[in-house]
Amino acid sequence: MSDALSKVKAGLPVGRSPARLGDSATDDLLFEFRDFTLAPGSRTLRFKGEAVDLGSRAFDLLVALLRGRGTVMSKRRIMDEVWPSTIVDESNLRFQMARLRRVLGPDRDVIKTIQGRGYLLIAEDIRVSGHEDTPPPPTPAERTTVRRVGPAVVSLVEDDEPTREAIEGLLRSCGFRVEAYSSSQAFLEVGRAAEAECLILDVWLPGPSGLELQAELKTQRIDIPIIFISGHADIHMSVRAMKAGAVEFLTKPVRHEDLLEAVSSAVEARRERA
Repeated sequence: MSDALSKVKAGLPVGRSPARLGDSATDDLLFEFRDFTLAPGSRTLRFKGEAVDLGSRAFDLLVALLRGRGTVMSKRRIMDEVWPSTIVDESNLRFQMARLRRVLGPDRDVIKTIQGRGYLLIAEDIRVSGHEDTPPPPTPAERTTVRRVGPAVVSLVEDDEPTREAIEGLLRSCGFRVEAYSSSQAFLEVGRAAEAECLILDVWLPGPSGLELQAELKTQRIDIPIIFISGHADIHMSVRAMKAGAVEFLTKPVRHEDLLEAVSSAVEARRERA
């Protein structure tokens, strides 16, 4: 057994890596999520109080994700933080990410892969003690590729309660303000459609369908990026929705990564037009 591994199993700190040297603000923090507790200063990760065996790079990867919690972190930004003075291939990041997810086990869902953009660590239920709970701002180079979307207002119209609650929880954990409705009529009666920066809309709804609501909004000249979701949709229906101006059409069960990517892109495009 290596000396580092012995220290980890005994709950003792292992040597600091260059990625964390001089980062006293992070070293003084204590992150708690699910049943895990991470202390960057002592370089320990515990699960229900028991020390967890996690390699140095995978540990730095988890620290980087926790520091940028709630925002999409590009692969380039993560690699710059985990390997600050070394040029490495992207396969190294994938290997360490797979290792980290194995250690997290059933809690691996706290890390989302955002296709084409990077990774997102869900900020929900993460408790931080020490310095102020403020993630570091993106570097100048990152500001062109990583944009904070909160507090964007996202409206959700979905009649299936479990699906509605799951999507609402996911979006809130990522910093969005969510207004959820069970029908098109309920959405219209509130009279706040124009405030939404994105609308997630089920096709099949009680009363007016999602496609009918899309047509009504167009009649009222209310321009909202619409993302359709449906478990029973054919090609004709999806083509009809897209021709009418929808920005995306996703089939159920909707992958979290695909939905977050679609919402982020829709909000960014909306704000660029404003």
